Amino acid sequence: MNNPDNSAVLIDPKALLNSLHAGVVVHGPDTRILYANPRALEILRLTLDQAFGKDAFDPGWRFVDEHRQVLAPEEYPVNRVLASGQPITNQVGGIMDGSSNQVTWVLVNAYPERDEEGTLTRVVVTFIDITSEKRDIPFEQIIAHARDAVVVTEAHPLNGEGPRIVYVNAAFTDLSGYTAEEVIGRSPRLLQGPNTDPETCRRIGQALRNHSPIREQLINYTKDGREYWVDLNIFPLHNRRGEVNYFAAIERDITVQKLREHTLIAQAITDPLTGLLNRRGFLEGAQEIYHAWRDHQVVALAMIDIDFFKQINDHYGHPLGDQVLIHLAQLLRTSFRKSDVIGRFGGEEFAVFLPGASLEHAKLLMDNFRQRLASTPCQLSDGQSLGITVSIGIAGAPGSQLSLTQLIKIADRSLYMAKHSGRNCVRIAESAAGDLSLSARLSSSDPGQVESRDRAGFQGS
Repeated sequence: MNNPDNSAVLIDPKALLNSLHAGVVVHGPDTRILYANPRALEILRLTLDQAFGKDAFDPGWRFVDEHRQVLAPEEYPVNRVLASGQPITNQVGGIMDGSSNQVTWVLVNAYPERDEEGTLTRVVVTFIDITSEKRDIPFEQIIAHARDAVVVTEAHPLNGEGPRIVYVNAAFTDLSGYTAEEVIGRSPRLLQGPNTDPETCRRIGQALRNHSPIREQLINYTKDGREYWVDLNIFPLHNRRGEVNYFAAIERDITVQKLREHTLIAQAITDPLTGLLNRRGFLEGAQEIYHAWRDHQVVALAMIDIDFFKQINDHYGHPLGDQVLIHLAQLLRTSFRKSDVIGRFGGEEFAVFLPGASLEHAKLLMDNFRQRLASTPCQLSDGQSLGITVSIGIAGAPGSQLSLTQLIKIADRSLYMAKHSGRNCVRIAESAAGDLSLSARLSSSDPGQVESRDRAGFQGS
């Protein structure tokens, strides 16, 4: 099983081997047993003393195929690996010894180990006792009771209604809400929905076409439409001729983990006082939209500063100053589109990114907001009401002529002009050319000096 949180765990290899439910046997190049863990001795019906030195040609035991036909020694897994130098995976066979005709059915995997020169020095054979589960689908009982969801599909066809589901376990029905009868014969795509990532689905489809294993995280949907996240591990199942007939998917529910991650991300980009995006969140959100819009549409950005906010804090105290910030944030939320990006840039300064808005349209929107704010006093917790005003600076970009950083600098500079034009007003650059000229000057200035110069104009506000 995969460790879902990728945390490092120190494991004693010998203790792990001794506690495994799978049998592990290490053969030398002459097939003699060099090591066998306790489970292997139990399956092989040997004591420790009997096992060491015993080779694969010992007449005291026999291997049989799935039809109980006795295998020739050269067909034993260890001998096949020694002869071919290639590993063997998921071979079903039976083990018998001279004491009885009872067959212990096992799933065998064997692989070679080589030294630095490439010489085959050991063969490691593992086998799992599947006697009680030996049916048409090996391990069916184990899979049926596994805590992770398991889905098995046909390998072909992959398009149209395929790949068709042939098996699901109880954990899948508990997770998805679908019964086995409702999904068998249908494609796993029935679990996808609006927020399932198409790129992730494309990678999965390519892996299936290549008969390659793949691990992804994906949003699925329950029968009643609820989203859930799964850590999805898909791998091909080969028959004895090496052909891929099925795909198996092990799905671990990681919804709680994902919700925790999203909560932490939200906390990192959200201003805890106002609930708006903080500076980092605003820049990330605006940059993502600007990258998609800038080559095709005009955009505008506004910087907003509360007039005389220092005096508000000094006269009423910081707790009531916080109420003013919250009041402004609430009006911002209800004054602009959901597609606009709104954030608290720092202190009493806020920012609004307006994709698709020309300078003229942005000025109209900001004037409307300014007037709405001026006519909507903030109701303080002590029963008083306080009227507040803001100064606003706007920058615009036609096409891809300006970067987001340049837009912010120009809008901040326009805000500086608004503060020194009597406050409670909106200022924009006179023309796009003026924007570009100012941007060039700002770009050649030290950012720290620009910010210091701008803030100097706000003293006493």
